[in-house]
Amino acid sequence: MKVLPLILFVLVFTSVSASANPGSWMPTAKKISSIIVEGDENGRALIIIEGGVPSDFIPSECRAGINSTYNTVFLNTHKGRGIYSMALTAYSAGKPVKLALSCTGNRPLITHIWLM
Repeated sequence: MKVLPLILFVLVFTSVSASANPGSWMPTAKKISSIIVEGDENGRALIIIEGGVPSDFIPSECRAGINSTYNTVFLNTHKGRGIYSMALTAYSAGKPVKLALSCTGNRPLITHIWLM
Protein backbone atom coordinates (compact mmCIF):
# COMPACT_ATOMS: atom_id res chain seq x y z
CA MET A 1 0.00 0.00 0.00
CA LYS A 2 1.43 3.37 -0.99
CA VAL A 3 0.32 5.66 1.80
CA LEU A 4 3.52 7.73 1.92
CA PRO A 5 2.96 9.49 -1.47
CA LEU A 6 -0.57 10.44 -0.38
CA ILE A 7 0.70 11.79 2.94
CA LEU A 8 3.46 13.75 1.20
CA PHE A 9 0.93 15.16 -1.28
CA VAL A 10 -1.34 16.29 1.56
CA LEU A 11 1.59 17.89 3.39
CA VAL A 12 2.73 19.75 0.26
CA PHE A 13 -0.79 20.88 -0.58
CA THR A 14 -1.37 22.23 2.95
CA SER A 15 1.33 24.83 2.46
CA VAL A 16 -1.02 26.67 0.08
CA SER A 17 -3.07 29.24 1.95
CA ALA A 18 -6.83 28.80 1.85
CA SER A 19 -9.19 31.58 0.90
CA ALA A 20 -12.94 31.58 0.54
CA ASN A 21 -13.15 30.11 -2.93
CA PRO A 22 -14.09 26.76 -4.41
CA GLY A 23 -11.25 24.27 -4.54
CA SER A 24 -9.64 25.61 -1.35
CA TRP A 25 -9.53 23.82 1.97
CA MET A 26 -12.57 24.24 4.20
CA PRO A 27 -11.82 26.93 6.83
CA THR A 28 -12.42 24.64 9.80
CA ALA A 29 -12.27 20.88 10.19
CA LYS A 30 -15.58 19.08 10.73
CA LYS A 31 -16.53 15.51 11.57
CA ILE A 32 -18.07 13.16 9.04
CA SER A 33 -21.69 12.43 9.95
CA SER A 34 -22.25 9.54 7.53
CA ILE A 35 -20.87 7.63 4.56
CA ILE A 36 -22.99 6.10 1.80
CA VAL A 37 -21.68 3.71 -0.86
CA GLU A 38 -23.75 3.64 -4.06
CA GLY A 39 -23.58 2.97 -7.76
CA ASP A 40 -22.69 0.16 -10.12
CA GLU A 41 -19.58 -2.03 -10.02
CA ASN A 42 -17.38 1.10 -10.22
CA GLY A 43 -19.16 2.64 -7.24
CA ARG A 44 -18.80 5.88 -5.40
CA ALA A 45 -18.88 6.94 -1.79
CA LEU A 46 -20.83 9.93 -0.56
CA ILE A 47 -19.21 11.64 2.42
CA ILE A 48 -21.59 13.80 4.46
CA ILE A 49 -20.02 16.42 6.73
CA GLU A 50 -21.67 17.58 10.00
CA GLY A 51 -23.21 20.96 9.26
CA GLY A 52 -22.11 20.70 5.62
CA VAL A 53 -19.21 22.24 3.75
CA PRO A 54 -19.48 26.06 3.78
CA SER A 55 -21.06 27.12 0.46
CA ASP A 56 -18.16 29.47 -0.34
CA PHE A 57 -15.96 26.39 -0.66
CA ILE A 58 -18.30 24.48 -3.02
CA PRO A 59 -18.07 25.31 -6.75
CA SER A 60 -21.20 27.17 -7.94
CA GLU A 61 -22.04 24.45 -10.51
CA CYS A 62 -22.81 22.00 -7.69
CA ARG A 63 -23.73 24.36 -4.85
CA ALA A 64 -27.53 24.43 -5.19
CA GLY A 65 -29.99 21.88 -3.84
CA ILE A 66 -29.77 18.74 -1.78
CA ASN A 67 -26.96 17.27 -3.89
CA SER A 68 -24.47 19.78 -2.47
CA THR A 69 -24.55 17.72 0.74
CA TYR A 70 -23.22 14.58 -0.97
CA ASN A 71 -19.46 15.00 -1.31
CA THR A 72 -18.53 12.32 -3.83
CA VAL A 73 -15.52 10.02 -4.11
CA PHE A 74 -15.13 7.59 -7.03
CA LEU A 75 -14.10 4.16 -5.81
CA ASN A 76 -12.71 2.96 -9.15
CA THR A 77 -9.48 4.99 -8.83
CA HIS A 78 -6.51 4.67 -6.50
CA LYS A 79 -6.93 8.26 -5.35
CA GLY A 80 -10.65 7.77 -4.70
CA ARG A 81 -10.03 4.65 -2.65
CA GLY A 82 -7.33 6.51 -0.69
CA ILE A 83 -9.71 9.38 0.07
CA TYR A 84 -12.44 6.90 1.03
CA SER A 85 -10.02 5.07 3.32
CA MET A 86 -9.05 8.31 5.09
CA ALA A 87 -12.73 9.32 5.40
CA LEU A 88 -13.65 5.94 6.87
CA THR A 89 -10.75 6.19 9.33
CA ALA A 90 -11.81 9.71 10.36
CA TYR A 91 -15.43 8.62 10.79
CA SER A 92 -14.50 5.55 12.84
CA ALA A 93 -12.13 7.54 15.07
CA GLY A 94 -14.44 10.54 15.43
CA LYS A 95 -11.73 12.82 14.01
CA PRO A 96 -12.52 15.95 11.96
CA VAL A 97 -11.44 16.49 8.36
CA LYS A 98 -11.03 19.34 5.94
CA LEU A 99 -12.02 18.88 2.29
CA ALA A 100 -11.22 20.62 -0.98
CA LEU A 101 -13.83 20.16 -3.72
CA SER A 102 -14.52 20.40 -7.43
CA CYS A 103 -17.73 19.21 -9.16
CA THR A 104 -18.92 16.03 -10.78
CA GLY A 105 -22.28 16.76 -12.36
CA ASN A 106 -24.43 18.41 -9.69
CA ARG A 107 -22.48 16.98 -6.72
CA PRO A 108 -19.26 18.15 -5.07
CA LEU A 109 -16.27 15.92 -5.82
CA ILE A 110 -13.65 15.53 -3.09
CA THR A 111 -10.25 16.31 -4.61
CA HIS A 112 -8.34 16.45 -1.30
CA ILE A 113 -8.94 15.32 2.27
CA TRP A 114 -7.01 16.36 5.37
CA LEU A 115 -7.42 14.21 8.47
CA MET A 116 -6.90 16.41 11.55
